[in-house]
Amino acid sequence: MPILSKRALSGLRSYKYVSAGYTLLDDIHQPFWNWLVEILPRWLAPNLITLTGVFGLVLAYFVSLYYVPSFSEIAPRWVYFLNGAAGLIYLHLDCIDGKQARRTGSSSPLGQLFDHGCDALSVHLAVTCIGTSIGAGFTKWTVLGVMSIMGPWLLAHWEEYHSGVMLYGNGYWGVTEANYLMVLLHFFTAAVGPGVWQVNISKLLHVSLPWPLHDGLLIKHAVLIVVACFAVEQLSGQTWRMFVTGVSGKMPADERGAKQLGRGHAASHLFQLALVLVLGTLVMAEPWPTTGQWRAVFGGFGIVYALQATKLIMDHMCKEPFEILWWPVLALVLLLANSRAQLLDSAITAWGFAALMIVGYLLYITSIINEICSFLGIRCLTIKPSTA
Repeated sequence: MPILSKRALSGLRSYKYVSAGYTLLDDIHQPFWNWLVEILPRWLAPNLITLTGVFGLVLAYFVSLYYVPSFSEIAPRWVYFLNGAAGLIYLHLDCIDGKQARRTGSSSPLGQLFDHGCDALSVHLAVTCIGTSIGAGFTKWTVLGVMSIMGPWLLAHWEEYHSGVMLYGNGYWGVTEANYLMVLLHFFTAAVGPGVWQVNISKLLHVSLPWPLHDGLLIKHAVLIVVACFAVEQLSGQTWRMFVTGVSGKMPADERGAKQLGRGHAASHLFQLALVLVLGTLVMAEPWPTTGQWRAVFGGFGIVYALQATKLIMDHMCKEPFEILWWPVLALVLLLANSRAQLLDSAITAWGFAALMIVGYLLYITSIINEICSFLGIRCLTIKPSTA
């Protein structure tokens, strides 16, 4: 059964990408990105560039999984360097895939969907590498940090659905700066060792912090608090623009299509997305008995996140009504309920959940890609000779 209707595919064909909020650092990088894309072979498909960047993050993810399975072990220094290198490569490849598409005349809505869909998956890969480098451990602090990155990124696409514009920053701070900060964190860990993040702040500064922070606040916790503060600032701006300034619902008629716009729909969509994030928070905060089970649940939720983000991005581009995918939500509810009731062995449910998400994600995205390629008469990972 097709996932995309004829109306959705028609809306996708006429999609126009609009972005704003670029920063000085973005402008500084433009000559480098223009030079970089010019040295690439013209037969290289833009989506293959994007996928190459994702593969780098996947490699860093599994290397980190091997050396630092519980986010608390000490790995060889090169592991942290690999995390930084993978993030740096992904950053630059992600910025030139669109340029390659325009250079080769192979631009298509699939490229934009593929790009942002890969970004959705890469969010989980990136936060996992951060947890590895700072030795976050399996604690509620880690869950706070994960959601502080996942939440604003997801709501940026919620805002794009309702405004028609993807904001990459505020002119001073944006996506490029945030990515560089993550890369520097990894390189700093590689240079001085991960032990720096475990230093007690009270002892370091020779000050007495108020209870209960006096004995337990480490530098890694301070990093996660700063990330959470940035998240609150960004989430506040996103919700302010949607509900106070009334951006939602003011989209031009030719860009509206069948979208559900206006403050009421924006609130409904926000509630659905928040439900996914809250359930993910509760599931990850459960006391899973083994490292393997926690990583299975953690990875499984990363795929749930990518699924929901891809659905939101797709509905925006197709100009369709948005509703989250409910079957992953049901899986989260059942996983959480079993963790509390212990009706089934936790290992079965944790690994079963992860396996279900992987299979479901692969079936979903391959179906979408095949439907779009068939409709537009294009290829995903190669360029037709006529357009090269």
